[in-house]
Amino acid sequence: MNFSIDYKVFDYITSSPKKFSKNEIFFISRECDKFLLGFIIPKSLGSASLRNRFKRRCRSVLQQFNKIDGLLSFGVIIKPKMININYCDIDQSIALWVDSLKKIPS
Repeated sequence: MNFSIDYKVFDYITSSPKKFSKNEIFFISRECDKFLLGFIIPKSLGSASLRNRFKRRCRSVLQQFNKIDGLLSFGVIIKPKMININYCDIDQSIALWVDSLKKIPS
């Protein structure tokens, strides 16, 4: 999984009409050549360690889903409204986002 996104690709993904929100987490996704992951987490949401913990949790859940569902052709930007979200809520939000991707015709 690629952990850094070029600003042009980031802009391409953020201009997508495919948006989804659940459990205070906002997802912006778009079909890409490979799976890409980015975050928009302002400093005002918490300290660096809390922001990094949120990103680690999201990456962990997404790696599991990528192994199971093969999200190999999507780019996603994750923008939380708060970062003190527990692992189970992150897992549930990502599961619902993945289900919403399956419902969208290609």
